[in-house]
Amino acid sequence: MKLLKVTLTGMAIMLLSGCEALLPPAPGRNPEFAPTYPATPDPKELRKESGAIYSAETVLPLFETPRARHAGDILTIFLVEKTDAQKAATTTQTKEDTQKVVNTAFLGRPIALGSGYSMDFDLSDKRKFTGDGQSKQNNRLDGSLSVTVSRVLPNGNLVIQGEKWIRINQGNEFVQISGIVRPQDIKADNSVSSNRVANARISYGGTGQVNNTNAQGWLARFMWGPLFPT
Repeated sequence: MKLLKVTLTGMAIMLLSGCEALLPPAPGRNPEFAPTYPATPDPKELRKESGAIYSAETVLPLFETPRARHAGDILTIFLVEKTDAQKAATTTQTKEDTQKVVNTAFLGRPIALGSGYSMDFDLSDKRKFTGDGQSKQNNRLDGSLSVTVSRVLPNGNLVIQGEKWIRINQGNEFVQISGIVRPQDIKADNSVSSNRVANARISYGGTGQVNNTNAQGWLARFMWGPLFPT
């Protein structure tokens, strides 16, 4: 009885974990794309006065670049993603075996075991397998979104992350991106193309009624899955 309770409890925990994993994406739910804010300076340090007119906290350099270079800075990403992929595979296998066993003889006389029939027999086996598969996929993603610099690597590269959500009628559309950007690739208008983002993780999708109608139900996914015996 105790073993049954433990088993049922474990199954319930696994079921609840699976339900949590199936939750649709929502703004701010994924910390991987959450915004990064600049560190707030210590007020005690700001109160220190050296008697000079110059203040490092409020200075606005005349020749400083407007490009993002600190944690919390904003950077614009232009999405220019396009991929074309094709794959084809053909497999053909044929195997044929033929064997013939002649009636054995003893002292020159065939062994019939009194039945009067010959013990000759033939064995034959023929197998053939043919497989053909093709796959073709085209993707294109255009647009732009602004992200924040989450941290600066020791070599000066910037780790960026961010997302954009748009509410349209009965659903939401979102774009999420994270990766690493070189400061040299940032243009004068503080923007960079997505094909210049290293280790890029780009997600585009949606939630709502339109997205639900394009998705199969759980029973249909099971029947089309690898566990269904077909």
